[in-house]
Amino acid sequence: MTRKAYLIHGTSTRDDDWFPWLEQVLKPAIELDRIFLPDPFAPDRTAWDGAVDDQLPHDGAVTVVAHSLGCVTALRYAARTPLTQVNLVLVGAFDQPLPTYPQLDQFMKGKVDYDAIKQKLGKATVITAQNDPIAPYQYGVSVANHLGAKLIVRPDGGHFLSSDGYTQFPLVEKELQRVMQ
Repeated sequence: MTRKAYLIHGTSTRDDDWFPWLEQVLKPAIELDRIFLPDPFAPDRTAWDGAVDDQLPHDGAVTVVAHSLGCVTALRYAARTPLTQVNLVLVGAFDQPLPTYPQLDQFMKGKVDYDAIKQKLGKATVITAQNDPIAPYQYGVSVANHLGAKLIVRPDGGHFLSSDGYTQFPLVEKELQRVMQ
């Protein structure tokens, strides 16, 4: 039986970085739906929330892999949706404004409702790098602590982009397999 997971990217596209590789390596055991988000280089929270709501289930159990701004998008989806269970793999996660990207401040307004998420959280992993120039790794640590998630802190990896050398990311594959067990 094929299982299904969803990928929510950040300010890149569904075809960038390690996302196509992950979809291919998971086949045929897991179908990965790399969802489409409008205007990824000028994200609008309302538009992104609407796109996620249109493409992901609203009930049952769901597994989401997310990267960067996709992580807070995934967290908000999990909080507002009446799922019975959500499994998460969050890469380069943050839930607060980024010092180097004030253009995202509007998108980041409001707190994530971790209490709502924890009521339906199955398994979760947060992966971050100490040398991330975009999302300070302490932000990822904070997200993991709020969720009670497994935390993986790498000394390097940057923001886990193709420009950081990440066109493949076996650790994400491994953690996705783990949270879906």
